[in-house]
Amino acid sequence: MELRHLRYFLTVAQTLNFTKAAERLNIAQPPLSRQIRELEQEIGIELFKRLGRRIFLTSAGQVFADRARSILSATDAAVVDSQRAARGEIGHIAVGFFEHIAYTLLPPLLREYQQRFPAVTVELRWFTSAEQVNALTRGDIDLAFVRSIPPDADLNSALVLEEPFYVAIAKDHPLATKRQISITDCAPLRVINYKKDVAPDYHAIISQLCAYAGFAPSPLFEVGQIYASLGLVSSGFGVTLVPASVQQVHMNNVVYRPLREALPKSKLILAWKDPAPSAALNAFVQLAEEIAARRPPTRRSDTNRKS
Repeated sequence: MELRHLRYFLTVAQTLNFTKAAERLNIAQPPLSRQIRELEQEIGIELFKRLGRRIFLTSAGQVFADRARSILSATDAAVVDSQRAARGEIGHIAVGFFEHIAYTLLPPLLREYQQRFPAVTVELRWFTSAEQVNALTRGDIDLAFVRSIPPDADLNSALVLEEPFYVAIAKDHPLATKRQISITDCAPLRVINYKKDVAPDYHAIISQLCAYAGFAPSPLFEVGQIYASLGLVSSGFGVTLVPASVQQVHMNNVVYRPLREALPKSKLILAWKDPAPSAALNAFVQLAEEIAARRPPTRRSDTNRKS
């Protein structure tokens, strides 16, 4: 039995006339009658009662018609849904994110993605930046924001954003009057670092920059999140380095100054494991790149800077 047999049968059941049904189907009447007889022989029941030129659905034919309509409706829906899935309009993606993405790139990305693809379910799962790759390899998530990918990780990736570091410093600190701050300016200060097991890339960058200037951040002053470091900066406890996008975070008594050293830069990468990702996942990555590209150029000074 093929789907065309069901369509032929339903057309005859609707018109109760082989000639009219054949015209509607744009086929000759004899082949149509033959197809219906073959269908009845295949399922072993009489679907139509024939009285001269008049035909009527049997009770079995009425049941078959109901089921046939459901089958064709489900088939049509399957075609439409598969086409929508191919365009990334429906589906499900589980996205891993870490702290500072939640208040920089992620909000506009989620807002626009949900506007464009309202039928795609986006599941958000928080992990530390160091744990994102492990979550991907375990299959806990489909897609993850990461800062780096180990060379031995079998992952696909796209570089979404690359941005310079800024120095977060108390507004009332004398260094805050500078347009730019060098890492060497921070040598006499308490430089707040990030925990190696939570943000190994940032921990290494800050340690290397400080070593370049001839000093080392104290291991006694390490935090797990950017918000925690900004809180300490606000109290005048020390200074820290943050990606330029963190300037969006407004905290009392904290200002941001460009780091004079041009390198290194903070990288934001989207990574996924599936070698044949869904259209919904591809659309998420493309939109992330699009939104990141819209970001205004990094400011080289701060509006709160003292004159």
